[in-house]
Amino acid sequence: MSIADADDEQAILERTLQVAHELTGATSGRAHLIGSDSAIAVEVVEGPPDLPTRLEKVIETVLAGRSVRSNRSRGHRTTPDGPAIIGVPITAGGKVLGGLYLQRSPGRAPFSAQHQVLIEALAQQCATAVARLRAGRATDELLAGLHLTDQRADDRPTLPGEPSAVIRRLLSTARGVLGMELAFLSRIADGVQTFAAVDAGGSAPSPAEGSTNEAADGYCTLLLNGAIPPAVPDVASHPVLAAMPVTTELGIGAYCGVPVRLPDGSLYGTLCGLHPDSITAPSSAQLEALAVVARLVGHSLAAEQRLSREREADRQAFRTLVDGQGRSIALQPIVDLSDGRAVGYEALSRFVDGDGSPRRPDEVFAKAAALGLLLYLEQAAARSALSLLPQLPGDTYLSINLSPAALLDPVTQDLLRSCAPGRLVVEVTEHEEVGDYPAIRQAIADLRARGLRLAIDDTGAGFASLQHLTQLTPDIIKLDVAFVRDVQADPACRAVARAIAGYAAEVGATLVAEGIELPEQATTLRGLGASYGQGYHFSRPQPPERLFSAAPHPTGSVRKAVA
Repeated sequence: MSIADADDEQAILERTLQVAHELTGATSGRAHLIGSDSAIAVEVVEGPPDLPTRLEKVIETVLAGRSVRSNRSRGHRTTPDGPAIIGVPITAGGKVLGGLYLQRSPGRAPFSAQHQVLIEALAQQCATAVARLRAGRATDELLAGLHLTDQRADDRPTLPGEPSAVIRRLLSTARGVLGMELAFLSRIADGVQTFAAVDAGGSAPSPAEGSTNEAADGYCTLLLNGAIPPAVPDVASHPVLAAMPVTTELGIGAYCGVPVRLPDGSLYGTLCGLHPDSITAPSSAQLEALAVVARLVGHSLAAEQRLSREREADRQAFRTLVDGQGRSIALQPIVDLSDGRAVGYEALSRFVDGDGSPRRPDEVFAKAAALGLLLYLEQAAARSALSLLPQLPGDTYLSINLSPAALLDPVTQDLLRSCAPGRLVVEVTEHEEVGDYPAIRQAIADLRARGLRLAIDDTGAGFASLQHLTQLTPDIIKLDVAFVRDVQADPACRAVARAIAGYAAEVGATLVAEGIELPEQATTLRGLGASYGQGYHFSRPQPPERLFSAAPHPTGSVRKAVA
């Protein structure tokens, strides 16, 4: 592990001392970092404990920013032909962070001037790693304090490749810090500059988000190469920038930019501001604030990349569940309440984990929605269900569940057209909001003309029931289990069931009651006007091979219940 790869200050010091021993053959060593109160905050000791315990003067000198190479060690005999101790400061940005000390035992060859040069270079690597770690911590604290990176209720979802709401807020902050009309985030990779995000506040021309340029042709490469300073308040007076075509194309009068690095130190690109006119040179405070915003951008990008990788891993695992042996279809009969005869079968998805443990379907569908795979899951379930249609008795139908979004998708429509529509019912869940009813009607008009029937599922359970019923003119209305569970004893449930049954009769639709578990419920519902029903009282959902290999459905008890 390199010094830069260490993930805490203790590990940085340990690795630094280890490398120092390897470079110099020191017999013992010590490294420490000091806190804001100048007291030792972190310390590491390597080798035999023969490093002088009283190094006050050496430490004082080192923490004052000067290296020490001494042949006198209090309390220890030293060799007359060379120094016994090297002490060098660990310094970053002109600030002493701590010290690095090495010793060779008496009788060993002395440290040379070259050794001192090596140890000073090593201390600088250590300082860079510590400073980067502390800057990261400071950025995290700043993130928490500013709340710029918090997810907010009004943050709209973004499409793949779009800047997140957090990045847009940070970009707007950068533009405000500089007082410029335009701020943009550039991604620099493989010689190409991509305008990843743009925040424009004026009428001046601006690059389009997602557009690309040869990196060598832009300001950002010059900035990263050190060819131009972070701020150029008057571009027209700059001999290189004034002659560049992009200066004329975008009407650039002033420029300011800083690098954007990810927390691991790797370069992402630049955070820049443009103004159509020359401006007063940004103050050091403005430039430092822009650098802080750039660090926030880097941390936010890294967090988003990490979440994206985790999300993609989750999506891949979910696809494995959907496409593998963990998903199956169970069928539940829909029966005629007058005689218990099965008239159709609803296809229901069932899921198990790798160890065979069942998973709740509603949780799996919610997970699919969260991962952006709901359509993928719905179409896979529909495909599996439609493959079972030839196994159903010829005088029965198959009912499948689809969301409005799935119904509008061309792949779904092709699936529905691939089977006999006269034996198919599509249940549109009543919980799902429909944004464009005419589009739904048009999408399935030809299928309905060929015999496809439309059902509204869970009627009464969600917010859009009346709109669904009036806008989609369903052939079948499925009464939600909430109005079935206590229908035999609760007058309110009976009133709702009676009203929906009356509406169904008025518009010529068939009413199916869901979730019937007791014979009394079946009897009551039939009396209220429900012609059909389904539920555990008749049959639990079962795999098709079990359902159709068993003896004919024992309808006698049903006949007795609804007689």
